[in-house]
Amino acid sequence: MKFYIASVLAFASSAFASLSINSPVAGTVWSNGSPAIVSWISSDGSPLTGTVVVQLMEGSDPNNLALVATIASNVDASAGRVQYLPPASLPGSDYYAVRVTSSVDGPRYSHSFKAGDASVTSPVSSAITVSASSQEQSSEAESTSKESSAEESTTDKSSAEPSSTKEEPSSEESETSEEDGSSELSDLESDSVSDSESTDEDSSDS
Repeated sequence: MKFYIASVLAFASSAFASLSINSPVAGTVWSNGSPAIVSWISSDGSPLTGTVVVQLMEGSDPNNLALVATIASNVDASAGRVQYLPPASLPGSDYYAVRVTSSVDGPRYSHSFKAGDASVTSPVSSAITVSASSQEQSSEAESTSKESSAEESTTDKSSAEPSSTKEEPSSEESETSEEDGSSELSDLESDSVSDSESTDEDSSDS
């Protein structure tokens, strides 16, 4: 009985292991364009289960942080880490934080740390909006380009195909041609008769 209870408690402890973020920590600095690591461990040493979503947050008020970007989603909690590349457009701030939300025991937050480029003056939210709009415009432009290429290809194929339709002479042209031929034949016959008659006359005179 005691063994059974101990097994149940061990299973419950494993199933609901608490997650703790160990990177980034206070004093961490992320530079734009340089790989950064987000890592977490089980606070009691038991195996982590479920999946996690890793997000970058920002704000001077720890109770009112704004979402900056989703770093990774549907990550196996037992993986313990993900890598993130801060974009060049990330504004500088001393109040970034990472949120790791577990499917088992909810969200956990890191200490505030410094990240971004101080020369980027746009607000964090504006930078994200511009980035999203640029991606949409790029997708639309690519789609339009593909459609234009397809239309040009179809036009080129149509131009390259030889025409299989031959022009048939009209019935009027055929009749005219036959009449002209008959007329020429009649003229030749008349000339031949005239020549024959002329020859006969010459023979009589002789």
